[in-house]
Amino acid sequence: MTKMQEWATIDRPVVDREAAELTDRELSLLVRPDVVLHQTKDGTERRHLTRAVLRVLSLAVGDVLAAGASAIAVRRLVEWAAAQLGHGRVPFSSTAEFCGAVLLALVLTGNYQRSDRPYSTLHLLVGSALGTLVVCWSNFWANPTLGAAPIAIGLAIVTTGALFLARGSVAALIAWLLPEHRRLVPAIVASAPGAEASLDARSGYRIAGRVSLDHRHADIGSHELARLIRETRAESVIVLGAVDSRRFARLLEIGLNAGCEVLSSPPGFDVVGVRPSIAWRGPHGLIRVQPPTLRAPQVFAKRCVDVFVASIATLLAAPVSVVIALAIALDSPGPVFFTQHRVGLGGQRFRMLKFRTMRLGADDERTGLEHLNSSGDPRTFKIVDDPRISRVGRLLRRWSLDELPQFLNVLMGHMSLVGPRPVPEDDFVDYDDHHFRRLAAKPGITGLWQVSGRSVVMDFEERVRLDTEYVDQWSLWLDFKILVLTVPAVMRRTGAY
Repeated sequence: MTKMQEWATIDRPVVDREAAELTDRELSLLVRPDVVLHQTKDGTERRHLTRAVLRVLSLAVGDVLAAGASAIAVRRLVEWAAAQLGHGRVPFSSTAEFCGAVLLALVLTGNYQRSDRPYSTLHLLVGSALGTLVVCWSNFWANPTLGAAPIAIGLAIVTTGALFLARGSVAALIAWLLPEHRRLVPAIVASAPGAEASLDARSGYRIAGRVSLDHRHADIGSHELARLIRETRAESVIVLGAVDSRRFARLLEIGLNAGCEVLSSPPGFDVVGVRPSIAWRGPHGLIRVQPPTLRAPQVFAKRCVDVFVASIATLLAAPVSVVIALAIALDSPGPVFFTQHRVGLGGQRFRMLKFRTMRLGADDERTGLEHLNSSGDPRTFKIVDDPRISRVGRLLRRWSLDELPQFLNVLMGHMSLVGPRPVPEDDFVDYDDHHFRRLAAKPGITGLWQVSGRSVVMDFEERVRLDTEYVDQWSLWLDFKILVLTVPAVMRRTGAY
């Protein structure tokens, strides 16, 4: 048996009936697949271009409608306020001008790139703010009014929300109108031994074929890839797992010859659980893996939201806090507030504030109550019906009212509205290396594990996993979802004791 016939008899997925029996010509193509792959390149590139144009057009139509609706809504609101108050002016001349400015700003800020940006609240906010600034800037100078700046800020925020809803609606409409084989990009997954060869619909790809990169047959994977590209008309090649440079170069050559985009999982992704990126240093393209910390624009955006919400919450909660303070003082002797050193972002110590819910000296009694710890783990010390809790304290814990003073910690910059829970210093004694990843973000009043059941989540490793998942996947939208989910979590009172 010749080498060509050996290749032909190797087990491989059969795409159609004609592919089950290989002719001599097809065997020759297995030997030199790149000879005919150029024939498929034009068709693949046309399909790439068609998908890109349709994607951008659908997003642009939704964006224009969202920007127009936002401009009309804000204009009507300002005109109504002007009629009531006798002053006020819309800081842009026409709706069409505003729509054009927002569309151009979204293009310049990369919101039409094929990535997660179409659904990134931060990137949409930047685009909306830039578009608003362009059309409102001249009006600030020509006709300065007291309310022009707040109106422009409100317009940018309203437009951001409208853009997010519009893009989500466009995605849902496309998913409803088009079947997966028309909507998702067909891809061949070439996986090394031990790599998980699976994709979900959120990736934007569907698996049209699989190639196993067995180390024992170095060339067969390449020939199998070429055959599957021709038979399935795949537009992308996704290489998963560790592949040596010679084999990857061959896979890259075959994919590019066929007009396919080639994607590969960078080293370090599965090890550290963060998102590597390409960094050019001179002529060298390097994989950069950074600690899971937020960049300056993200930190600024998150801090603005924290200060705004915490300020309003502190003012609204002031009357309730006075009543709670009086109740605590009348119920048991001791201070109204409980303060404790906790560890926050980067291991920095700060004093966390809470309303006191236990009797005076409760911390000194912990050692004698270790046997009642319901979690069985000293790092998660929780006692059902803790005898140290006062009558008022039990009520405060059931409704999470003891956490209200932490809004002051947020205003002081020690904490955030959403984030991992602040860590007691004593817990560090039993920490492993991967537990310290919780310190990569500011601790929060609420977080993923709180909305997942609070004290019901007893396993310490599960809490760490939820906290690190938040750190790795942070976005303004994730913060918003957690804040919304916190309300029913508090109302259900599940795990609050």
